[in-house]
Amino acid sequence: MRLIPFRTAALALLVLFLAAIVFQLTVLAGFIPTEMVWGGRLQNAEERTVGALVSITFLLLFTLLVLVRIGRIGRSFPMVGQWGMWAVCALFALNTVGNLFALDLRETLIFTPVTLVCALLAARVAMGE
Repeated sequence: MRLIPFRTAALALLVLFLAAIVFQLTVLAGFIPTEMVWGGRLQNAEERTVGALVSITFLLLFTLLVLVRIGRIGRSFPMVGQWGMWAVCALFALNTVGNLFALDLRETLIFTPVTLVCALLAARVAMGE
């Protein structure tokens, strides 16, 4: 895991989180088919809206944890960044498994590798310098 430099992993995660936020904004706007998100289990536009807002909220929280971990904010709480990033790693690992069982093949093919990369990068950031 230490083959990837700490700062590179953190920057890559920030870029991926930003891209995911943009994606969720397109979901929120209705440009992404409802069946292509949340495992294809959403029933209507209202559920899609709630799902997108929940996703954006978590992505912003994950972004804050990366910023804490790299020392940009919350320098008094380094353990929050470390343990928070391990939690992010676990969530993305679980999400990877969930994507394998998505009802929509596009979600499985596109997002399984993305969430796996996020899990690995989050583990690298959690490890620190």
